[in-house]
Amino acid sequence: MPSPPAAPRALNAAPGVEVRRSPLADLCADCDAVTLLPPLSPPGEGYLRHFCQLDSPLAVFDLDDTLLDGDCTGMWMRWMAACGWIEDVEAFMAIGERHQSEYHAGTLDIHEHTGHLLSPLIGRHRDEVRREVDGFVEEMVMPRLLEGGIARLAEHGEAGHRTLIISASMHHLVGPIASRLTADGALATHPAFDEAGRFTGETTGIVTFREGKLAALDAWLEDASQLKRAPQALWGYSDSHNDLPLLERVDYPHATQPDAPLRQFAEARGWPVVDWRQSHLSIESD
Repeated sequence: MPSPPAAPRALNAAPGVEVRRSPLADLCADCDAVTLLPPLSPPGEGYLRHFCQLDSPLAVFDLDDTLLDGDCTGMWMRWMAACGWIEDVEAFMAIGERHQSEYHAGTLDIHEHTGHLLSPLIGRHRDEVRREVDGFVEEMVMPRLLEGGIARLAEHGEAGHRTLIISASMHHLVGPIASRLTADGALATHPAFDEAGRFTGETTGIVTFREGKLAALDAWLEDASQLKRAPQALWGYSDSHNDLPLLERVDYPHATQPDAPLRQFAEARGWPVVDWRQSHLSIESD
């Protein structure tokens, strides 16, 4: 007769973090499995954790032009236009192109940018938008993922590392993409909803751009530390100089398809530089 499962250990989380024990924990005598619902997540969304090595390393990936050959925000703008959600498509896209240029120049007003992106969604229910996002991810995003980057993401997972996708794009896009890639979580800017579940056009929580990405990661790490799951090492991957605060925070930074300023900085620091459009660099070769 099998022995009964051990009593679950007490799990203490940071304020505002809800912890739920998962049935998966009873399948493993050496670990707990929990669903972590941090303040960065909207109601009903969380990340399932199941790691025998509680301090397993963490790999953090940017999305646009890192794992994805292109910018999912620009692709989503065109998708919204095809849905008929944008009144003046030419003017809307022109603003988007200006924002893209400002992003590369390091002068983007991220709050103006997020307000612009969310304006076609004001008053639309999150379920309606989610249905369109599901189609968008399958038709537009999945075919443009870079094989080298996805192989690297999988390699971290196979090594027992946790993986996060952290992006300046909006969470209603990044979350489903991260789920589709079986990453352990997504950190991105969350849109705000009214009591009926409709987009307000505002954002809530940390805006994950430049230093905001670092703030979001630090909040995640603080939650992990409170749960005694702080990673023993941090890996980071990005293409943009806008992510230098994040890359300087991790133990093993990587410049992937880097823009000119990031390439120059990475080469000066001796960081690995890789182009996943052409090759795949094994974690064992770093």
